[in-house]
Amino acid sequence: MRTHQSFRKSLLIFALFILAGAITLPASAYKQSDLDEVNLQIKELRRQINEYETRASELAEQADSLQNQIAKLQNEQNNLRAQIDLKQAEHDQLVIDIDTVQKRIENNSDTIGYIIAEYYYNNDVSVVERLASSESFASFVDKEVEYSGFSDTLANIVTENKTLKEDLVTKKIEAEMILEDLNEQKAELAAKEQEQATLLAQTRANEAAYRQMRNLSASEKSDLEKKQQEIQADLDRQYHATGITAGNPAKGGYPYSDRCPRQKDAFADKWGMYICECVSYTAWRVYDAYGYMPYWGGRGNANQWLNNARAAGYTVTSTPKAGAVGISNSGPYGHAVWVERVSGNQVYISQYNSRNAATNYLAGEYSEQWVDQGRYMYIYFDSLGH
Repeated sequence: MRTHQSFRKSLLIFALFILAGAITLPASAYKQSDLDEVNLQIKELRRQINEYETRASELAEQADSLQNQIAKLQNEQNNLRAQIDLKQAEHDQLVIDIDTVQKRIENNSDTIGYIIAEYYYNNDVSVVERLASSESFASFVDKEVEYSGFSDTLANIVTENKTLKEDLVTKKIEAEMILEDLNEQKAELAAKEQEQATLLAQTRANEAAYRQMRNLSASEKSDLEKKQQEIQADLDRQYHATGITAGNPAKGGYPYSDRCPRQKDAFADKWGMYICECVSYTAWRVYDAYGYMPYWGGRGNANQWLNNARAAGYTVTSTPKAGAVGISNSGPYGHAVWVERVSGNQVYISQYNSRNAATNYLAGEYSEQWVDQGRYMYIYFDSLGH
């Protein structure tokens, strides 16, 4: 089978020949094989369109999910920034506290120096001398009490300085670790957010690419459907049932009713269907009702009609209506009927070649009957608006 590209190339060459006047068009420009090829190409394009649409929808869902993940990461980033700001404020306060502690240490150092000087001075002066030099006995007593506590005061100050220095080092380390940890978290989140954003952009780009391919395939399908209609119209003209008139009204007006059943399958009608068969009768009813009946190149078994109809663009449904063709795919060939009217879930049909009580179970005869509508699928031959 030729590819779609070679088919279009052939059509282009064909068109150029026409414009150049190099050839003379035959009475019939197309064959059934041309229609078959276009139908196959349309079928393949439908498959591609469905595939592209499905993939695009999947990518859209992935992109939406990624968008949500990025939004969550951005929220985490905002929360982390708030924590960093808080910790930075705590760190700044800690620096102020450290400076205060450092000044206190410096002050304590001065105090230590004074205490040591006083301590050594008083150790070199006798008690009598200290009493004599005092302004009063009361001041002497106060000084002695003070001197007696110098050693304890000195020990307390040294201990305090040691504690303050250790606390200073601990706070510095703690502040550095907190800020380092927060900055690492910030960097990791930023990297993850960037990674997700890159993946989102790629996913959106892939989605757009699939949608573009879907649109291109849909455009190509539309062009092929126009060609399909052109070919079908040409085949309809080739096999137009001109000169055929209705037969016995009591037998569905079928033009070959007078030959049934004795000449059943003796020859084919204008649409390639053997006479006195169910499909030949329904083909006539379609033509009689709508002024046309597609030529399907002898592919006339009833169980082929549903696919033929779908490929040609006709409506195929489980809902019956008067003027539709009912198709059953049961049996080796299936069965075709004409829907005369509908009542509830029952349809009144006319048909040929159904072995039933009305035909004395003979082949090739005309009959009418009520049946359950679920027995058939229905083709609307008026759905293309011919």
